[in-house]
Amino acid sequence: MPIRATPRLVRPLAKGQITLPVAFRRKLGIDATTILRVALKQGKIEISPWRPPAEDERLRMYSSAKIRQFLKEDRLDAKTAARVRRLLERKSAR
Repeated sequence: MPIRATPRLVRPLAKGQITLPVAFRRKLGIDATTILRVALKQGKIEISPWRPPAEDERLRMYSSAKIRQFLKEDRLDAKTAARVRRLLERKSAR
């Protein structure tokens, strides 16, 4: 069931900042630590709380050996394999 609240009018400040009504923040559990996702959808601004993905939805980390195995199994040409290896190793280092 969608969360509904009475529409409110807000005025952006000079730098585009707006204050979200307290009733909206309470209904959505938004506080000073919440990261908000802002998107343009069919000519409207959509603001929603961003929630980190669940543990099982996160990207997996691969060892260098596993990356070499993937590249060998995929039989990529040397240039493509080197680029993929660099990209995957860079993500693993983070």
